[in-house]
Amino acid sequence: MLLKGDGPGALVQIEQEKDENWRLIGLPMAYHALGRKTESDAALATLLARGEKDWSYNIAYVYAFRGEADKAFEWLDKAVQYQDPGLSQIVGENLFDNIHSDRRWLPFLRKIGRAPEQLAKIQFKVTLRPQ
Repeated sequence: MLLKGDGPGALVQIEQEKDENWRLIGLPMAYHALGRKTESDAALATLLARGEKDWSYNIAYVYAFRGEADKAFEWLDKAVQYQDPGLSQIVGENLFDNIHSDRRWLPFLRKIGRAPEQLAKIQFKVTLRPQ
């Protein structure tokens, strides 16, 4: 819903999320999409208080979605430091779209081995088992 520009629908959806952690991650973005800055900031503060090590990758994409590139890259660096497994999904994560044009994006992807030219070099060998 967020990526489709449906802020009201995103807020309804995230408010119904059963998992509190995912709700905490989604609320700052839903409020931001609705232009409710004070509520977005408060929801983000709650998320930051709860999950620096466990949610650093997710916090980075919250900042990216909000258009705060400096903070997004700060949290991406923390995600590397904490070895956040979410980094494995970074190439396909559309919540980072707002920072793709930032001059730091490709160097960051290179640093973690996910730049397009690095991914293109991966060779796959598929062995079919006889039936």
